[in-house]
Amino acid sequence: MREFFYSFLIFSFIFTIISCGQTTEENVSSAVSKTSDTVNDASGAVNDTLFGGTEEGSCEKNAFIVGNLVPEKGCHPNFKKNKALIWNLCEGQKSLGDSPSGVVDATGHNGSIYVADDGGFYWIVGNSIEKHQLNYSSGYKLSEVTGIDVNSNGDVYVAGMVQKNKKEYTAYWKNGELVKWFRYEKNDWYSEKNVAADSNGNVYIPGWWMKSHTTILSTYWKNGNLKKLTSSYDAEATDVDISGGKVYFSGAHGPICDLPCPVKSGTLAAYWIGGKMTKVT
Repeated sequence: MREFFYSFLIFSFIFTIISCGQTTEENVSSAVSKTSDTVNDASGAVNDTLFGGTEEGSCEKNAFIVGNLVPEKGCHPNFKKNKALIWNLCEGQKSLGDSPSGVVDATGHNGSIYVADDGGFYWIVGNSIEKHQLNYSSGYKLSEVTGIDVNSNGDVYVAGMVQKNKKEYTAYWKNGELVKWFRYEKNDWYSEKNVAADSNGNVYIPGWWMKSHTTILSTYWKNGNLKKLTSSYDAEATDVDISGGKVYFSGAHGPICDLPCPVKSGTLAAYWIGGKMTKVT
């Protein structure tokens, strides 16, 4: 769904801006780059909706930033007055609405920007501003929202965690409806802040799974089923992307060692295509 075209990059950065008394701390919690296939002409729809239009050619790059602004004093991020914002690098900032828990991820599709919010909903910013609530099955409640993606069919997938009877489950939603939730009783695990879905509705969530107290494997979940990318050393999968019919994972892999590590030793950044790992040295 996302193709890389150097000539037309659109960046979606997740920023958290926290006001602490007289000072402001900027903390980048996640950053993802999107391209012409994902956001496409989002600059036109979003600018017309939020910024009253932007003169064509007035910006060298079509770039947006989504995040939160906390107008209250103090350093705790969960304030009632917390607002979800979108910045246009040419036109300034506009508020999407209340967001006490904070936005966590963003993506684009067919002229709109989709923003996942940890409060249990997602925004669609295009020709209008829409707020969509995530629904739950009986007995389950929201624990965390971790990522958002839109497949080529326009279906919106949100990943996160739900809780029932004090147990947490990795979960994902399709168009606001909870589709699947799963957990592994005998091993610790965690899903990272990303998700990807293909045109057939297959959902991929990257993360890690504890093999033992000394080894954590790089894994992902396909439609809720655990898949292992590694079988040795410590590793984790941190991001996933689908392009040209292929699924790409990024992360890290390698033996843990005391610094300075020997040559060709230690944990290195890595990526996987079709299950085959390539380390970035």
